[in-house]
Amino acid sequence: MQHIFKLIITIVTGFITGIFFALPLGPAGLESIKQTLKNGIKEGIKVALGAVSADALDLIFINVGLFNLFNDNRKLEAMFFIICGLLIIVFAILDFNKVKNDNFIKKYDSMPFLKGFFLAFFNPMTHSFWITVSGTIIHRFSDNGTLVYYSFLVFLILGMAAWFVFLNILALKGFRRFIEGNDRKTERAMAFVMLIIGIGFLIYGGLKIIKFM
Repeated sequence: MQHIFKLIITIVTGFITGIFFALPLGPAGLESIKQTLKNGIKEGIKVALGAVSADALDLIFINVGLFNLFNDNRKLEAMFFIICGLLIIVFAILDFNKVKNDNFIKKYDSMPFLKGFFLAFFNPMTHSFWITVSGTIIHRFSDNGTLVYYSFLVFLILGMAAWFVFLNILALKGFRRFIEGNDRKTERAMAFVMLIIGIGFLIYGGLKIIKFM
């Protein structure tokens, strides 16, 4: 009975922790909301699920020690900033120059899951975050047995996914009254924010490359 109680506590803790971890909105979270406002909640959730999948992959890589490279190689971290910045800039420019009958744009709009995945995976702040919490918060559960540890990780990811779904529903309902008749302006404003973030990532990554040359 005590083991069942500990497992329930672990599941609840993992789920709530996942929600708290997902609260700060990164590029993938902003892209998710933008897709919801532009193409509907289904597309926004696909972006969010792509980002959460990248987080899950991060946890797998960290558990096998692959992301220790980030601690040992700052140039690699800088390269990830540059790649992520370029991806954000490309996505933003494509949104600015959207043409309805353009086959390339249609293809671009048809892969929201991959957009979310790439934006999260190539964001070095994501990896740094998971490396930090894996050595502190998550590590505490590794001493309580395999079932408890992996239950915590699974429900951590589910908590993040649940928060993104809730956030997209909130965004859709909250912004709907404000964007009627101004859909294109709202879309362009979101794209502009993403463009600024992308340029910031690109400049920061470039400066780090120069610093460690």
